[in-house]
Amino acid sequence: MAKKRPQHGRTVEINVDKLTAAMDHRGLSVEQLKELAGVSTGTVNNLLAGKPVYRTTATQVAEALETTLGVLMGESASLGGAATVHEYLVSEVLTDWIVASNGLRFQVCRLRHLELDRQARGKRFDLRDMTTDEEQRCRTWIKRHPNVCESLQDHPNIARNLTAFHDPAESFYWVIDEWVDGEPLQRSLGRKQFSALKAKNLLLDVARGLQGLHQQGIIRRELNPTTIIIRNSDRRAILTEFELAKLIDRGPTVSTDDWPVDPYRAGEADADDVDVRTDIYSWARIGIHALIGALPEIGQEQSALEQIAIPSMVRDCLASSAAVFRSERPSSMGDIIPVIEEWSVGS
Repeated sequence: MAKKRPQHGRTVEINVDKLTAAMDHRGLSVEQLKELAGVSTGTVNNLLAGKPVYRTTATQVAEALETTLGVLMGESASLGGAATVHEYLVSEVLTDWIVASNGLRFQVCRLRHLELDRQARGKRFDLRDMTTDEEQRCRTWIKRHPNVCESLQDHPNIARNLTAFHDPAESFYWVIDEWVDGEPLQRSLGRKQFSALKAKNLLLDVARGLQGLHQQGIIRRELNPTTIIIRNSDRRAILTEFELAKLIDRGPTVSTDDWPVDPYRAGEADADDVDVRTDIYSWARIGIHALIGALPEIGQEQSALEQIAIPSMVRDCLASSAAVFRSERPSSMGDIIPVIEEWSVGS
């Protein structure tokens, strides 16, 4: 844990959207950020509530998130050119530059259509300084997201893509999705244990989204709470970020050198030999985190689930789905969904 610094000097206010976006894209809960920054849980919660804190404390948090205090205070990141992209106005840059597991570098922006009363979520990928071969390879990865969305455009648990295009003026590649008014699941997982009803709905939403992908021959492969958006209007879980998805029977898909540690990702996910059971593992780890209120150590899921009051069939389903060896996991989401649907919970 980082050493605490003296708290002195004037206070500052952090932009809550910037803070939560930085936490979400680094996969950090409140408790994890507290440890990295060397501050209290109350301090992090105060920041998330928009309350002022000492500048030195805010700087510690920014450093823990590998960004700057200016970014967290809402100072606009550079757009690197015009504030319009095709028919969209770039109204806000939501994140600093993020590096995905396959090395793709991107920012997330809030966009507004120039003619229509419509917001959108845009990801701009930086293809500058790449060789022709590197750029072509990265374009193939980036296009996987709109292609996946297109194959499931009417699925209620899959993000809806609007367009994707290359901006030759800046050598950025844009992927633009429909704006979902909600928050990434990672944010709520860092707060408290889910109720049985809320956990059941989450498990079903994610399972149905994954089943839709699997039926189209797509393995999500790197599913985690930062890539699931909980919509405010109906609390439905929406799966997004498909650049790293694996297309079955089409050979190697992404570079897997030095993938960052992800406690929700199956051990075999960084190999080319993956199948639907890779996603089943991530589904189970996410569900267990929601039910327990904390993520157990790998291999300790069964004992952790025994500490909460859930039906044995649900407990056994989750525990087997989170098995380290994929041969011990259920073979498909079709084996899992009926078990969760039969789980009787109060309203």
